[in-house]
Amino acid sequence: RISMKKIKVSFDTWIHLLGMIGVLGGLVFVGLEMRQSQQIALAAQQQARTEIFTGILNSVNESSDVSFYKILSKVEANEPLTTSEKKIAENYAMQRVWIFENDFIQYQAGLIDENVWLVKLFGIRTIASLCHFRDAVEYLLEYTTSELSQLVSIRPKSECE
Repeated sequence: RISMKKIKVSFDTWIHLLGMIGVLGGLVFVGLEMRQSQQIALAAQQQARTEIFTGILNSVNESSDVSFYKILSKVEANEPLTTSEKKIAENYAMQRVWIFENDFIQYQAGLIDENVWLVKLFGIRTIASLCHFRDAVEYLLEYTTSELSQLVSIRPKSECE
Protein backbone atom coordinates (compact mmCIF):
# COMPACT_ATOMS: atom_id res chain seq x y z
CA ARG A 1 0.00 0.00 0.00
CA ILE A 2 1.41 3.29 -1.09
CA SER A 3 0.82 6.21 1.12
CA MET A 4 0.22 9.48 -0.63
CA LYS A 5 1.15 12.49 1.34
CA LYS A 6 -0.03 15.87 0.34
CA ILE A 7 2.73 18.34 -0.12
CA LYS A 8 1.81 21.87 0.61
CA VAL A 9 3.36 24.43 -1.67
CA SER A 10 3.23 27.98 -0.53
CA PHE A 11 1.82 30.77 -2.64
CA ASP A 12 5.29 32.40 -2.83
CA THR A 13 6.75 29.23 -4.36
CA TRP A 14 4.09 29.26 -7.07
CA ILE A 15 4.83 32.90 -7.82
CA HIS A 16 8.58 32.14 -8.11
CA LEU A 17 7.87 29.18 -10.38
CA LEU A 18 5.65 31.27 -12.64
CA GLY A 19 8.29 34.00 -12.66
CA MET A 20 10.99 31.56 -13.76
CA ILE A 21 8.74 30.19 -16.50
CA GLY A 22 8.12 33.76 -17.63
CA VAL A 23 11.85 34.50 -17.73
CA LEU A 24 12.53 31.32 -19.73
CA GLY A 25 9.75 32.23 -22.16
CA GLY A 26 11.23 35.70 -22.52
CA LEU A 27 14.68 34.26 -23.25
CA VAL A 28 13.26 31.95 -25.92
CA PHE A 29 11.45 34.92 -27.46
CA VAL A 30 14.62 37.06 -27.44
CA GLY A 31 16.58 34.19 -29.01
CA LEU A 32 14.02 33.87 -31.80
CA GLU A 33 14.05 37.63 -32.35
CA MET A 34 17.87 37.63 -32.56
CA ARG A 35 17.79 34.81 -35.10
CA GLN A 36 15.23 36.67 -37.19
CA SER A 37 17.31 39.87 -36.96
CA GLN A 38 20.38 38.02 -38.21
CA GLN A 39 18.40 36.58 -41.13
CA ILE A 40 17.17 40.07 -41.99
CA ALA A 41 20.75 41.40 -41.79
CA LEU A 42 21.98 38.62 -44.10
CA ALA A 43 19.24 39.39 -46.61
CA ALA A 44 20.01 43.12 -46.42
CA GLN A 45 23.70 42.45 -47.07
CA GLN A 46 22.84 40.35 -50.13
CA GLN A 47 20.54 43.10 -51.36
CA ALA A 48 23.31 45.68 -50.92
CA ARG A 49 25.77 43.51 -52.88
CA THR A 50 23.23 43.09 -55.67
CA GLU A 51 22.72 46.85 -55.83
CA ILE A 52 26.48 47.40 -56.07
CA PHE A 53 26.85 45.03 -59.01
CA THR A 54 23.78 46.47 -60.70
CA GLY A 55 25.36 49.91 -60.31
CA ILE A 56 28.57 48.67 -61.90
CA LEU A 57 26.64 47.34 -64.89
CA ASN A 58 24.66 50.55 -65.21
CA SER A 59 27.82 52.66 -65.22
CA VAL A 60 29.27 50.53 -68.02
CA ASN A 61 26.01 50.81 -69.96
CA GLU A 62 26.24 54.59 -69.74
CA SER A 63 29.94 54.88 -70.61
CA SER A 64 30.58 52.21 -73.22
CA ASP A 65 29.24 50.89 -76.48
CA VAL A 66 30.44 47.41 -75.52
CA SER A 67 28.61 45.26 -72.99
CA PHE A 68 30.26 44.47 -69.69
CA TYR A 69 30.05 40.79 -70.58
CA LYS A 70 32.10 41.40 -73.76
CA ILE A 71 34.73 43.31 -71.79
CA LEU A 72 34.97 40.54 -69.19
CA SER A 73 35.19 37.93 -71.95
CA LYS A 74 38.14 39.81 -73.46
CA VAL A 75 39.77 40.13 -70.03
CA GLU A 76 39.41 36.40 -69.35
CA ALA A 77 40.87 35.55 -72.77
CA ASN A 78 43.65 38.11 -72.18
CA GLU A 79 42.74 39.83 -75.46
CA PRO A 80 43.76 43.43 -76.11
CA LEU A 81 41.40 46.06 -74.72
CA THR A 82 40.58 49.48 -76.09
CA THR A 83 41.47 52.46 -73.91
CA SER A 84 37.85 52.73 -72.78
CA GLU A 85 37.60 49.00 -72.04
CA LYS A 86 40.87 49.07 -70.10
CA LYS A 87 39.57 51.89 -67.91
CA ILE A 88 36.34 49.99 -67.26
CA ALA A 89 38.26 46.78 -66.49
CA GLU A 90 40.66 48.48 -64.06
CA ASN A 91 37.85 50.31 -62.29
CA TYR A 92 35.88 47.09 -62.03
CA ALA A 93 38.88 45.29 -60.52
CA MET A 94 39.30 48.04 -57.94
CA GLN A 95 35.61 47.94 -57.08
CA ARG A 96 35.82 44.19 -56.60
CA VAL A 97 38.73 44.57 -54.18
CA TRP A 98 36.76 47.11 -52.12
CA ILE A 99 33.70 44.85 -52.19
CA PHE A 100 35.89 41.91 -51.18
CA GLU A 101 37.33 43.89 -48.27
CA ASN A 102 33.78 44.70 -47.14
CA ASP A 103 32.75 41.05 -47.56
CA PHE A 104 35.76 39.97 -45.48
CA ILE A 105 34.76 42.28 -42.63
CA GLN A 106 31.15 41.06 -42.83
CA TYR A 107 32.33 37.44 -42.88
CA GLN A 108 34.40 38.01 -39.75
CA ALA A 109 31.35 39.58 -38.08
CA GLY A 110 29.22 36.54 -38.95
CA LEU A 111 27.06 38.35 -41.51
CA ILE A 112 28.15 36.14 -44.41
CA ASP A 113 27.83 32.40 -44.12
CA GLU A 114 30.66 30.03 -45.02
CA ASN A 115 29.32 29.00 -48.45
CA VAL A 116 28.81 32.58 -49.62
CA TRP A 117 32.27 33.49 -48.28
CA LEU A 118 33.91 30.67 -50.25
CA VAL A 119 32.25 31.94 -53.44
CA LYS A 120 33.46 35.49 -52.68
CA LEU A 121 36.99 34.23 -52.03
CA PHE A 122 36.98 32.24 -55.28
CA GLY A 123 35.77 35.35 -57.13
CA ILE A 124 38.53 37.65 -55.89
CA ARG A 125 41.16 34.99 -56.48
CA THR A 126 39.88 34.63 -60.03
CA ILE A 127 40.04 38.40 -60.56
CA ALA A 128 43.58 38.53 -59.17
CA SER A 129 44.62 35.78 -61.59
CA LEU A 130 43.65 37.80 -64.69
CA CYS A 131 46.40 39.87 -66.29
CA HIS A 132 44.21 42.87 -67.14
CA PHE A 133 43.17 43.16 -63.48
CA ARG A 134 46.56 42.41 -61.97
CA ASP A 135 47.95 45.93 -61.42
CA ALA A 136 44.73 47.38 -59.99
CA VAL A 137 44.29 44.46 -57.58
CA GLU A 138 47.91 44.59 -56.47
CA TYR A 139 47.71 48.34 -55.92
CA LEU A 140 44.61 48.22 -53.72
CA LEU A 141 45.67 45.16 -51.74
CA GLU A 142 48.66 47.18 -50.52
CA TYR A 143 46.15 49.28 -48.58
CA THR A 144 44.33 46.41 -46.90
CA THR A 145 45.22 44.33 -43.88
CA SER A 146 47.92 41.71 -44.34
CA GLU A 147 45.40 39.05 -43.30
CA LEU A 148 43.18 40.05 -46.19
CA SER A 149 45.92 40.43 -48.78
CA GLN A 150 47.35 37.00 -47.86
CA LEU A 151 44.07 35.42 -48.98
CA VAL A 152 44.67 36.59 -52.54
CA SER A 153 47.54 35.45 -54.77
CA ILE A 154 48.25 37.94 -57.52
CA ARG A 155 49.50 36.63 -60.85
CA PRO A 156 53.20 37.44 -61.28
CA LYS A 157 53.92 40.26 -63.73
CA SER A 158 56.24 38.02 -65.73
CA GLU A 159 53.24 35.86 -66.68
CA CYS A 160 51.35 38.87 -68.00
CA GLU A 161 53.96 40.40 -70.28
